[in-house]
Amino acid sequence: MMRREDGRIILTGKLAKELYLEGYGELLKDGLELDPVELASLIQRGTIKAPLRDALEALAGDPSLFVKYIVYSDLRNRGRVVVNERSTPFLRLYPEGARIGETSSKILVLPLQEDDILRHGEIIKSLSTAGKLRKELLLAIVDDRLDVVYYEAKLFNPKRVRDEKILPKAEGTLIHDRVIIWDEDIGGELYRRGFWGHPLGIRKPQINEKFKAKLQLNLMESIYLMKKGFLTVKTPDGREIDENYLLDLAMRIKGDVRQRFSVFSYWRDLGYVVKPAQKYGANFMLYEKGPGLEHAPYLCLVSSYDDRIAPVDLIRVGRIATSVRKELVISVLKGDKIVNYKISWMKI
Repeated sequence: MMRREDGRIILTGKLAKELYLEGYGELLKDGLELDPVELASLIQRGTIKAPLRDALEALAGDPSLFVKYIVYSDLRNRGRVVVNERSTPFLRLYPEGARIGETSSKILVLPLQEDDILRHGEIIKSLSTAGKLRKELLLAIVDDRLDVVYYEAKLFNPKRVRDEKILPKAEGTLIHDRVIIWDEDIGGELYRRGFWGHPLGIRKPQINEKFKAKLQLNLMESIYLMKKGFLTVKTPDGREIDENYLLDLAMRIKGDVRQRFSVFSYWRDLGYVVKPAQKYGANFMLYEKGPGLEHAPYLCLVSSYDDRIAPVDLIRVGRIATSVRKELVISVLKGDKIVNYKISWMKI
């Protein structure tokens, strides 16, 4: 075993050939070159006899290399063939039982530390890179105990699930942060034709049942329906107000809701039923059919291309989504466009 000036190790002989077939190193004229990530993993496993301290200290100058080493070692300890993509943030994961030269890699792995802050745009760029290489993307998130949790990430291009329906024109009164539709027949039609709002006093309304109840709309639903021309809103003293008044009110009560409203409108325009999902740690629940007809298949987080997020926040919502059998969709605003990607827990 020879050590080069840049810290890389050259192996020769039978061991070098065996390790190369297992996906270790880069084959050069003078032997098998191991980079610091591979070397530290092999020392940890006892394949190479050398001080682990020296190998880990060689990673100390680049925190991302240490995180990469943790994920690389975890996958190797699970019996998987994984290759370090040098000079990139990725690892290449091969199918179970694969041998180098016989099977191609199908997955790029992006190691992340749970508290490191990154932009959603970085994840989207990684998804784009994986797509160009015709590979899937796996987020490998390392926690404080150096345990690794894996999430599959995929770009998501939703299709329209229903055509836009003509709705009855309604009039409502603004009460605090709700618009109340007093006409029960019109309110009932709004609910039946698109699950707009929620009937007051009815916990789980059924789509095929006629109910006698006032309908309450949240601010986002109200603004959307006003923009579409289906809703007129007045104050309790009879003064008519426009959607900008409701938007200003929403921003005073709930903070800057413009991103959320853009995403709300995007999904509603595609025919999805969009309901609040704060109790799940997300912004919206997305239904393809509607409440009472199905469990919402998606939870949705709203963000922008340059917004920063810690991977641990994705883990929290991702775990909740998994526990309630939903997929987590992140809707990211990039200029006037919305890019969606999904993440779901994956067992390695």
